[in-house]
Amino acid sequence: MTDRDTLLALAERVEGLSNPDRRTDLEIMCQLDLRPHWLRKSEGHMWVDDSGHHSIIRWADERIGETPGNPGVDDGPKFTGSIDAAKTLVPKGWHVGMLTECDEDDSPSCCLTQNEEPCRDAVGRGADMALSLVAAALRARAGGL
Repeated sequence: MTDRDTLLALAERVEGLSNPDRRTDLEIMCQLDLRPHWLRKSEGHMWVDDSGHHSIIRWADERIGETPGNPGVDDGPKFTGSIDAAKTLVPKGWHVGMLTECDEDDSPSCCLTQNEEPCRDAVGRGADMALSLVAAALRARAGGL
């Protein structure tokens, strides 16, 4: 898995986005190790290739390394652009306690809650509800805030 500081930094970046961002979606896939089954079975890993017009996920293994010639991995979820995709990032044992387009600060926000002791919350804010949910889910995966 990935470390707490990396997840928290990624959550902050998501909160700073003004629109969905494919590069960030791909980075989330890599940081959370959301490899397809076939890639996990082959012990390969994913990496984000920014060498072309659009960022894409490519796979690599120890034998061939990371090069732009590596095959691409199937297009992954668009976490920052879809509430449904963002919900898949909510860790087991956590639930959406609040997701709104307009909180007390007139901005979209999300609060995820873990009911186990000790009860913890993870809060996310963003330009829209999907971004808020992604940020909160990343914080929950980091252990809450």
